[in-house]
Amino acid sequence: MEKKNVVFIGDSLTEFFDWQERFPAYKVLNLGLAGETVEGLVGRMDGIVRVVRNAGTDPDVIFIMTGINNIAMEDYEITGGYKQAINAIASAFSKSKLVIQSILPVRLPWIDNAVIRQLNGSLKQIAEDFKAEYLDLYSLFISPASGPKKDYLLDDGVHVSGKGYEVWAGVVEDFLEQLLTE
Repeated sequence: MEKKNVVFIGDSLTEFFDWQERFPAYKVLNLGLAGETVEGLVGRMDGIVRVVRNAGTDPDVIFIMTGINNIAMEDYEITGGYKQAINAIASAFSKSKLVIQSILPVRLPWIDNAVIRQLNGSLKQIAEDFKAEYLDLYSLFISPASGPKKDYLLDDGVHVSGKGYEVWAGVVEDFLEQLLTE
């Protein structure tokens, strides 16, 4: 049986994990780019389409997570750019299943995670509008009593720890199994 093609698009949180090693049963393309903002993603959409097309076949599933770099710079107006990026991806790969992943909580003193929760609500609506899937990772990375789970994030309060990636990849694995067997 031919391997399913899976693409991950995002910032450093995506780039810094070896998705192919974690998912050997799939052909994985990691298009994470450290430091990228939503606007940066929109700006490189043509390049993303080219790279994905050059990889051979259209992806079966495309996961996207972006926005934390905007939030870290206190730029909360990301929904317009996010819609542009999703529209470009959906237009270029109309047969691919698109999965919008929630923005993860952070442990930064100047960021209120309530803002991230609110933006995630907007991302969920964008997913519905584009008939995409929405994958809520935020709720797995936060404890109602104490905020973001310390052991899921590195000491910088933003990047994901090994334990955090285990949780994230486990959810992606379950999601892929469900999505690709429907």
